[in-house]
Amino acid sequence: MPDDIVAEVMKTRLEQHDWNFGFVLDGYPASQSQADFFLESYDLDGVILLEVADSVLTERLTRFRICEACGFDPNLIYAQPRSDAVCEVCGSELASRNSESPGAIEERLREFHTKTEPVIDLLRQRELVVKVDATKPTSEIHDFVRASLGLASEAMAQRLRSSISQATHGGGSGTG
Repeated sequence: MPDDIVAEVMKTRLEQHDWNFGFVLDGYPASQSQADFFLESYDLDGVILLEVADSVLTERLTRFRICEACGFDPNLIYAQPRSDAVCEVCGSELASRNSESPGAIEERLREFHTKTEPVIDLLRQRELVVKVDATKPTSEIHDFVRASLGLASEAMAQRLRSSISQATHGGGSGTG
């Protein structure tokens, strides 16, 4: 999609101002002109860069399947279905996604390295990038990202929500 259209969609959406507590963008900005538009228009708190080797990404992505009958979409690495070829939900045949063929993945990675890496370098110069080893368990990634952005851990956030709930809904004296 052309950058000017993407910029207009972003501008229109962000003008709704329903994001007072922040928002997350996945895969944006992906080009120099998108980055220029965004950095001129909005303040960024941080950019999360999930680092994974191309070979690992290719392995992960080529293991997705889709059931064209019911839409079930297991990843054969994580879901570990009984069969790589049969849908566990409806019994129909599972197929590989066209967008996740080795050739399509190779092209997407080439585009990422060509267009997006210069954007990441620009954001690094502004000290916005938080690099995350995305081969670690999800819970570790989650905690690292929260800590890197100065957010309370999920456990701390849950305790805080619980304390607030008790204090505001008569669940306790609010002391102790």
